[in-house]
Amino acid sequence: MMLWKPSEVDYLENYYIANYTAAIYYKHAILTTKKPYLKRLFKSLYNHKKTLKQDLDKHILEARDQEYLNQLIAKCKEEVLRMQRKLNDAPNLKTGRICTEMENHFVKQLKHTLRLLTNGKLRNTLLFHKQSSKSLRNQITTVSKYLI
Repeated sequence: MMLWKPSEVDYLENYYIANYTAAIYYKHAILTTKKPYLKRLFKSLYNHKKTLKQDLDKHILEARDQEYLNQLIAKCKEEVLRMQRKLNDAPNLKTGRICTEMENHFVKQLKHTLRLLTNGKLRNTLLFHKQSSKSLRNQITTVSKYLI
C-alpha cells in the first residue's frame, strides 16, 4: 500500500475556500452598507480577494487540471451556504462585524498555509498578497473597534 503525499496545491485548499468565502461576504457588505467609507473599504478588500483568487487559480491550473479547480469552487460554494445558514441563525450580527471575523479567519488560514508550503513561487505570491493587504486589515480592525 502506498501512502499518498499531498502536493503544494492541496495545502491551498482551506486557504482558497477562506479567500472565496471572504470575497463573497465583502461583496454582500458592499451592497448592504450605507456608509461611504465602509463601502470603499469593503470594495478594496473585495478587489484584493478577487486578485488573490486569480493568482491562486493560475497556480492551481499549473499543478492540476480544470476539473480539480471546479471541484474546489463547488466546495467553496458549499462553505458559503453553510456560513449563510449559520449567520442567519445568529441575531443582530452587523455586516462589518461579519467581515472582521471573516478577515481574522482568512489570516489564520494564511498563516497555517504558509507553514506548510515550501514552493518558493507560490509562497512569494501569498506573502506579496499578505503584505499588500496589511493596510486594509489594519483599517478593518480600526473600523471594527470604533465604528461598528
